[in-house]
Amino acid sequence: MAIERDILKAVEGLPPVLLRQVKDFIVRLKEKKSLKGSPVTDEALAREQARAIKKWAGANLGQGFSGRDHDRVLYGSAR
Repeated sequence: MAIERDILKAVEGLPPVLLRQVKDFIVRLKEKKSLKGSPVTDEALAREQARAIKKWAGANLGQGFSGRDHDRVLYGSAR
């Protein structure tokens, strides 16, 4: 695999402190990927956000829920 070789060449000769930082970065990337699971489509993300907004609002927001309504629910009417 060319990518793995390129990565190994890139870290070759780095001081131990930087190698630890690279390792920590890789671990964080792996954790983040495992938490996310498969990539979410825009449509699925929109449905998930709408469910969350309805839960936060504590009411059925009904048909035609717009961006301004979204902001009012999330940030209050003062904004």
